[in-house]
Amino acid sequence: MIFRTITFLLILFVSCKTASKTVQKKILADDNKDVVVLSYLIKDYMRNTRNTNFTLEDIIKKDTSGRITKNFSGLEVGNWSDPWRGGYAVYFKFADGRNNNSVKLTQDERMPWKVTTKTKIGRNKTQLAQKFDGEIHFHFPERGYHINEIVLKKSL
Repeated sequence: MIFRTITFLLILFVSCKTASKTVQKKILADDNKDVVVLSYLIKDYMRNTRNTNFTLEDIIKKDTSGRITKNFSGLEVGNWSDPWRGGYAVYFKFADGRNNNSVKLTQDERMPWKVTTKTKIGRNKTQLAQKFDGEIHFHFPERGYHINEIVLKKSL
C-alpha cells in the first residue's frame, strides 16, 4: 500500500511540473535599434506638432543627439489600412552607410515586442516601386500615436 502511494505521488509531482519560462529578447528588434529610435522620434514629433505631413529632414531636426542622421535616406507617411485599429504607417528606407551598432537607446525607449517581417513593404504600386525597407504603424491621435508594430523587409 505504501509503495502505491509513493508511486502515485511521484507520478503526480513529475507530471504536474511545468517547464521554466525565460525571457528572450527579440533579436529582430535588437539588431534594429535605429528603427526603434526613429519610431520614438516620429511619435514624439506627431504628438508635439499634431502634424502627420512631415519629411525625414523634419525628424532629423528633432534628433538633437544625432543618432539616426546617417542611417535613413527616405521617409513617407501613409494611412495604415487596418479597419479595426487604424492609424498611420510611416515607410522608411535605410541609407547605404547605415551603422545601427552605434545607436544607444535611452531609458524611455524600450524595445517593441511586436517586430515582424514581410516580403513586400507598401500598400499600392507606387509604394511598392519605391522599395521601402520597412514600415512603422502608429495609432490615431486620440490614441496618442502609440507604436503598434514595426515591420521590416524580409531579406531573401
